[in-house]
Amino acid sequence: FFLICAQMMMFFVLLFLLSHAVTIAESRAIHLSSSSSSSTIQTTATEPPLKRQPKPSRERRRRRRGMLLTRFHQEEENKYVSRCEERWIQQPLSHFSWNSEEEEERGGEGGGEFKTRYFVCSEFYRKDSPIFLYTGNEANVESYLENTGLMWENAEHFNALLVFAEHRYYGKSSPMSDDDEEDTNKNTLKHLNSMEALADYASLVRELREEYEDAVAVIAFGGSYGGMLASWMRMKYPHVVDGAIAASAPIYAFDGEDPPVDPNAFARGSTYTAMVSGHGAECPKRIQDAFTLLIDSGDESDKIYLDVLKHTFRACDDIESPYEVAEWAQSALDYIAMGDYPVESGYMLSGKGTLPAWPMKVVCNAMMVDDPNASNSTSLALLENLREAVSIYYNATKTEQCFTIGDPSPNDDTKATEDLWGYQYCSEMFMPMETTGGENDMYWLSSWNETNEFRYCRDAYDVQPRPYFAQETYGGRKMVENFASNIVFSNGMLDPWHLLGVLETSNPRVVLVKIDEGAHHNDLMFSSKNDPTSVKRARLLEVKEIQRWVDEARAMKKERFQAAFVSVAK
Repeated sequence: FFLICAQMMMFFVLLFLLSHAVTIAESRAIHLSSSSSSSTIQTTATEPPLKRQPKPSRERRRRRRGMLLTRFHQEEENKYVSRCEERWIQQPLSHFSWNSEEEEERGGEGGGEFKTRYFVCSEFYRKDSPIFLYTGNEANVESYLENTGLMWENAEHFNALLVFAEHRYYGKSSPMSDDDEEDTNKNTLKHLNSMEALADYASLVRELREEYEDAVAVIAFGGSYGGMLASWMRMKYPHVVDGAIAASAPIYAFDGEDPPVDPNAFARGSTYTAMVSGHGAECPKRIQDAFTLLIDSGDESDKIYLDVLKHTFRACDDIESPYEVAEWAQSALDYIAMGDYPVESGYMLSGKGTLPAWPMKVVCNAMMVDDPNASNSTSLALLENLREAVSIYYNATKTEQCFTIGDPSPNDDTKATEDLWGYQYCSEMFMPMETTGGENDMYWLSSWNETNEFRYCRDAYDVQPRPYFAQETYGGRKMVENFASNIVFSNGMLDPWHLLGVLETSNPRVVLVKIDEGAHHNDLMFSSKNDPTSVKRARLLEVKEIQRWVDEARAMKKERFQAAFVSVAK
């Protein structure tokens, strides 16, 4: 009897809370324009300003800094790794310091060495053939080995030697001790940067050239940050690599560019993916309606509203703020946009579950579900639709009973790398890309605040960001326009990163491939019968350029041989 009474009391309390939340929402509702024919998301002239966003906690900010480049996947574990040989190469902690042997023994500034890992896959290699080098990015290199189908599917045609190099500090290529890994600051991570990684790859190529002295060319491959590295490898070390396939490489995402980088570009990119996913502008409008309702219906001091959010979004723990829920949902939508592939894929989930084919369509379908009992868009059902939409990401395994709100990681597999990428973000990869809200995207109002970013980086990693470092070091647009050669920059229009990549150039020595139905570097992935025509075409164009580079290198090698022969004959 007492148990039944207690259950009834809990039911009526929950019913009261839900009713209270709807009342609050209706009294504070923000009415967005309902036009579905417009290509942008617009607000009405009478719309009151959104509340100022409080600074998120350091933990949540750390997750966001590492969230957009660090996902990796190993769908069929060791399917291809077993066909390769794991090797190690000794690298200096710093390629840019000159210490005596005595100083290095003492572990002085830049002194000391450590080993980085790479894999050699030689089953197709033949004399006078190229080396395909994957410039590993911010994860275990086995993940890229298992998923870079463009290299594997063309290895036999080119008789290529496949080499997958692991980025320093990631995977098993870390110079840090177990104690150091618990202390991620500038003292333990000071040699973690792209310049050192590129120098590592140059040293590796030198060793490979000595072993495979009959190799005719070296072609670099990379996607996302790896694509940035591949393009920079060709621009900084043109004598080392003969060409580069740089997929989804946002090399224009840094301060110092002309025209300046748009901090709203990524959010606009995610919104575009939603807009072309079956329901036009109505889908991103409903997503924005949900965020507006979520943020405007209460704040961190409204405990009743926070309890409603906990139940509505099935949170495992208490909710600290509506912004905590908003950031959590935004992270899922961004990853779903990046992973808007035409086939089921676990790439964005570290292999723990799969996203459905064209997952953004699934999101939009969820957002378009109408509550028959709702009289307007302020219904709590709109938030439930948002929960169901992001559940395809956070509950891809269909096993989650509740959600850890505030943590944008769908599982634990990628968290080990996030501190490392967070340090790189704060030291050299400082991208001003977190402006959201307004007419151009589907999120809430939040402006880029460099002062807060600097404070976060000092608190979290004890480093001062250098906003212009990447542009000054690698040259940005001026380098691409005036000096770059033998680089293919591919960008999928469904990938939110595409607006920060190379989309136009007057340089005839640089090839641009725009993939209308392409998501995050899926031109590098294994082909599928479901691939859209634009993806298939992109791969054909890339292979055509690789063939041209290899033919040019082979012709140059022949000319050098003939010249040497003539010289000896004389």
